Amino acid sequence: MEALYIILGAVLALGGGVLTHHVQLYYAQQKEENNLLFEIERSLLEIGGLDSDLNHYKTEPETLDIKAKVARSRQRKSEQLENLHLLAIRIISDKNRNIAVKTTKYSLDKHHRTDDNRYILLKLVQESMNSKLLKQYQKETDSNPKVF
Repeated sequence: MEALYIILGAVLALGGGVLTHHVQLYYAQQKEENNLLFEIERSLLEIGGLDSDLNHYKTEPETLDIKAKVARSRQRKSEQLENLHLLAIRIISDKNRNIAVKTTKYSLDKHHRTDDNRYILLKLVQESMNSKLLKQYQKETDSNPKVF
């Protein structure tokens, strides 16, 4: 009878260990995806700032300093676009799959690289990261927009 209790205890301990491992893995994956979403948001915001800088120089810059600044901005923008693509590939959850696909389209296809699509992506990322806060903000804004 004691052997049965020992075996039962070992099975329960093993089951608890497996369950704990899966729960820790799940939360680690969620944390990693939130970090990825934060990095995607940061890259999108930086791309917006670089686009704003580059829009000031639609014509060919006249001085070498301005040409160098434009070249650096274009280089940083291309680095951020590549970074977006690499971040999107690492998203594996079904919940954020839509964000990963749209981020990949935005970063790889020039036709999808518009300000509107960037704003849509930013909104999707922010909703995914903290939907409760955005829902509460929307509720308070809709009920009484003038109260702080």
